[in-house]
Amino acid sequence: MISYEKNLSEFGRQLSLNGLLSSENLEKLAGIKPDGIVVFGMGGSGVPGIILKKLEVEIGLPVPVVAVRDGTLPPLYFKKPFFIAVSFSGNTEETIAILKSVLKRKNRVGIAVVTSGGKLLALARKKRLPMVTFDHQDLTPREYSGTMVYGLLKILKLVFPLQIPSSKKLIEPNRMKGLGKKLAEAAKNRNILVYTDSRFSHLGYIWKTNFNETAKVPAFSSIFPELNHNEIAGFEKANGRWIIFWLMDKRLVKDRRMMLLENILSRRNIKSVDVLLAGKRESEKTWNSVALSHWVALSLAKINKVDPRETRIIDELKNRSV
Repeated sequence: MISYEKNLSEFGRQLSLNGLLSSENLEKLAGIKPDGIVVFGMGGSGVPGIILKKLEVEIGLPVPVVAVRDGTLPPLYFKKPFFIAVSFSGNTEETIAILKSVLKRKNRVGIAVVTSGGKLLALARKKRLPMVTFDHQDLTPREYSGTMVYGLLKILKLVFPLQIPSSKKLIEPNRMKGLGKKLAEAAKNRNILVYTDSRFSHLGYIWKTNFNETAKVPAFSSIFPELNHNEIAGFEKANGRWIIFWLMDKRLVKDRRMMLLENILSRRNIKSVDVLLAGKRESEKTWNSVALSHWVALSLAKINKVDPRETRIIDELKNRSV
């Protein structure tokens, strides 16, 4: 089994249309003209849809993306939707249920799948669906987010003339390791809040879930300035120790409200740490921040002496649901 740390050190390998990815039946996508993309997946397999939606302008995707992280599809207003199911294991109950419902729909121009195997792969092969597959190498979904996103891009590049950035220019994961250890020390024995503005809400969610699953700690994400109008009221009589990680674009200067909020919360023993997003383009900021979140969570897992891959409560819930 490849170690969590080794996989993270080599994370840039995932940001490629080749290498780690295989494909089947992609020729069926030739000539389709969707007016919207619907990506559905759960947990770590839901993250690729969130990232794709964030990067849609940079890569030149001419139609909107809807990222679905639920057991059913929301109301859709596309006349010619293109559906893509993403499941790391291929056995995600909700994703398979949605795919079966999509197969019955008449108003669609295509269906594709990104997975490593399982029931989803078997169903896709039975229906001869276009698919991108990969070897999961006994990793967890959150460790393979790059591979799954580039699986989506491999599919979509056959439909649209996308501008996909080179992995070599996107990320240098090992440069984040030292900062990750430092931030983990700051978070030791504290409940964690991850605050962003609306532009980087996808990163706040990813940081939160990595803290939850990898470090086994309570963590929550919120969006500024909306949190000023509700969440901060919860700290009037807050118990315990808290830390806020502010994920910030280095071009953004903290405004008066941010500084005032920090001052108010610091008097309640709530520590604040600025985390600057590295890179110029959205893709650079996204992938560097994803890598950093892994280093922080992995370092905190070591401090807490927990297995970074093990998720006992999630596994128990899945086993009881069968």
